Amino acid sequence: MSNGAAVLSEDDIVNGCVLGPHGYVYRPPPPSKQLTIEMQVSVTECRNWREVLAVVENLGDLFDFRNTSTAVHRVAKSSVEAGEAQLAKSDHRFPRLLQLLRAKCKDLSAWGLSDATWGMAKMQCKDDEIFTRLSMRAQSIIQDLDPQGLAIVAWSFATVGRRDEALLSAIAVESRKKLDSFGVQNISNLIWANATLGVRSDALHADLLQESLRRLEDFTTQELAIVNWAFTKLAYPVGDEWKNAIRSRVLRLKEYAPSELSMIAWALATRGDYDPDLMAYIARRSMEIMRSFTGQNMATIVWAIATVSYKDDPSIDEFLRMAIGAITARSNEFQPLNIALISWGLAKLSFKAEAAFEALCDSAAAQIDAFVPQNLVQVMWACGTAGYKHEAFLRGAARVAKRTVDDFSSQHQSNFLWACARLGQ
Repeated sequence: MSNGAAVLSEDDIVNGCVLGPHGYVYRPPPPSKQLTIEMQVSVTECRNWREVLAVVENLGDLFDFRNTSTAVHRVAKSSVEAGEAQLAKSDHRFPRLLQLLRAKCKDLSAWGLSDATWGMAKMQCKDDEIFTRLSMRAQSIIQDLDPQGLAIVAWSFATVGRRDEALLSAIAVESRKKLDSFGVQNISNLIWANATLGVRSDALHADLLQESLRRLEDFTTQELAIVNWAFTKLAYPVGDEWKNAIRSRVLRLKEYAPSELSMIAWALATRGDYDPDLMAYIARRSMEIMRSFTGQNMATIVWAIATVSYKDDPSIDEFLRMAIGAITARSNEFQPLNIALISWGLAKLSFKAEAAFEALCDSAAAQIDAFVPQNLVQVMWACGTAGYKHEAFLRGAARVAKRTVDDFSSQHQSNFLWACARLGQ
């Protein structure tokens, strides 16, 4: 009530209440338990996200928190699998589902919280108010969340780039209590979330490290790559026991995805570990699946090889020669960061690759305005070091440098001018 006048609460609105004359509020009776069960069946029997949203539109007034969280999960799962997440979010019925979720967050069970949070993250639906309420609800029922729920909530917040210190701290404390019940996927999801958001929790990570060592044989290649990547990104001191164990496990596994190989290579180089045999192994596995590489995968591995300055193994040389062909053929697909890392790596390795430099510079010139100073200077340095002069790229680089000179660090300026001098500009 406000000044004696009746007002409708958020729950009233989503439940179909009506404000009548003289301040009278008509509130329909709450749905029976049997009716909420029927609503749940109506949602779970839907064959796609469109059918779920149709149920939301027609029967949403009768939804409880279970029906709402299930609907969010089903819409996300169906639309993402069909490659239609953006289409689902733009559907005129989708805001109604979000309205229901905002109102029901405070009542979500641990299971419903996991479903709703996962669904919002999978669809990249970054509704600030909903995530604020999901966080509050998660913290209030943190003891009810099982290992999967703890990991999913952390993963979801990281997936949408939402750094919530209070929530992550609560998850860390509760996770340590339940670590014996964590599956390896829960471990990888949780530490991935921490690393992605840059949140280090030494007590939790010490426990996760020991649990990972104990369960290492159970890890898939994906989980192995993620956990190793995460410890490295967090700059957590893993020690020789982990390094030796992960090395042994990596060398014994054979089937890797491109992203997994690039993560392992990145971690190896970032830690500064000089391990010729492991890097050569990564190169051999990479050659087997290079057709599936993205520009990011290629750039990361070339960068990693150059960072540890290792090129003496025949496998490394063979990988680089094969990579040159792929780079030359697909350089127009590469983003500025990919171009910068590849050109820097080839130049640092003194690898003769004029065809690759030509293709990379062609691509760079075509998207020169998208380059940030660091990437621009990396390509300039690479061209200067390799002695490769590409007029169109140099003209574009000069124009961008002039426009963004205030964003150049002193090191950027020094390297840029050095490259210009080397190339006679």
